Amino acid sequence: MNVSRFLTLAAKPVLFLLEYLFKLAAGVIGMLVLGAGGSFFSKMGTGFSSIGNVLNQIAEWPDRLTYIGTVVQDYNTLTASAFNERYGGNAINRLMELLNEGVAYGQAVYQNITEQPVITILATLIVFLLFYIIGRACRFYRQKGQGSFLIKKERELGKRVFDQPETS
Repeated sequence: MNVSRFLTLAAKPVLFLLEYLFKLAAGVIGMLVLGAGGSFFSKMGTGFSSIGNVLNQIAEWPDRLTYIGTVVQDYNTLTASAFNERYGGNAINRLMELLNEGVAYGQAVYQNITEQPVITILATLIVFLLFYIIGRACRFYRQKGQGSFLIKKERELGKRVFDQPETS
């Protein structure tokens, strides 16, 4: 196996990971811009400056969601003394802090949409589309512009179904 073939095969998983990382980051960073205060450039700056923090938090989400689900499940099934023995008072306090952060974010988005609708939506769209297009470019390069296996099969089926020879 030659070196270029090896590099091509090694690059595919990396490009796959980058594609979905950029697509996921597009949504998350777009949500941050939607809730960010200030001018157009301030909102854009908030989105771009939060990239590293967002990627770290994306990696932590599965663990956080599992922990929160376990706490809620235990809160509903354990007695009060057993729950306090297991988690102490911090579990409910942390859950309430997360809910409060969600409410504060919702209020910030509402305020941005009512006070600066055009600037907020434009900044959100620009940041979202930039990251999404980078993700699509990774996909395009990984698939060498040919599309995925499913797209190829769908095109073949479409040709068979819709490209019938004309009868005279």
